[in-house]
Amino acid sequence: MKAVRLHTYGGPLAFDEIHPPVIADNEVLVKIRSTAINHLDLVEASGAAREVFPIDLPWIPGHEFSGIVERVGKDAGGFAPGDAVFGNSTSGAFAEYMAVEPAAIVGKPPNLSFDEAASVPVAAQTAWQGIFTHGHLKTGQTILIHGGAGAVGAYAVQFAAQVGAIVVVTASGDDEAYLKAIGANRVIDYRTSKFETELADRVDVVFDLIGGETQQRSFQVLKKGGYLVAANQPVSREEAAKHGVTGTLMNLTPSAELLGRIATMLEDGRLRTDVATVYSLADVAQAWSDMAGGPASAARTRPRHGKVVLRVA
Repeated sequence: MKAVRLHTYGGPLAFDEIHPPVIADNEVLVKIRSTAINHLDLVEASGAAREVFPIDLPWIPGHEFSGIVERVGKDAGGFAPGDAVFGNSTSGAFAEYMAVEPAAIVGKPPNLSFDEAASVPVAAQTAWQGIFTHGHLKTGQTILIHGGAGAVGAYAVQFAAQVGAIVVVTASGDDEAYLKAIGANRVIDYRTSKFETELADRVDVVFDLIGGETQQRSFQVLKKGGYLVAANQPVSREEAAKHGVTGTLMNLTPSAELLGRIATMLEDGRLRTDVATVYSLADVAQAWSDMAGGPASAARTRPRHGKVVLRVA
């Protein structure tokens, strides 16, 4: 089968021909139709955080996918050959086939294309766990989402709006119409306004997808007893204690039960997903550059919202 592999940290991606996986009795073989690129793929490939995110070289990237069940191990129940599925993986989705346990996949919503389905698992579950599992968001509370126009942020906006929270987002003013269309009550343009001045001591939950000084300034908007949940940078324990809030650096814990609930929301129209650009697997180098925003990036010309997807088959 064809697979995209990394042979050295920070090196180029290779388009290799390798043997397909042999499934264990408790596994399912999935023929991958589409996968999506995540920032975690870039971080792992760079080796910059190898103590935290180690990988075994040669390594196949890819943490989410959609596809068709090809074969089912004798002890793997719940699925049959021909089932359309989507789900999470620790890695390995940049390939034509992948072996997974049944707990990693759920049925694909029939109203979603394979490209759309592949864009869902990581971002949607990260958003849900960020604002509910770690942020404990409740109806009527105010949430501030930094980076709400990104893939994770857009799901967080939708989930928060669905439970009746007051949703405030920091983003470019160019994204205001999009964000209000998916549920934001207010959009603060980070280029022209200081969110900490406008929201001082008025926010119950901050979901930080930016980090840096944005995170530091976020303590000023939280009420006592509030939550600051970060997805990409540790939260200072000292600052959290000083402001009387709980700070958490979250890690995604994939859940078939949660992904199944998200699939239902997508199927009945309560949730939308956006795909920015679709590349073929053979064009992975350009897709990778696009995601990284490098010199060869097409990021300035592709749609602003949604995931970068690789179409495998």
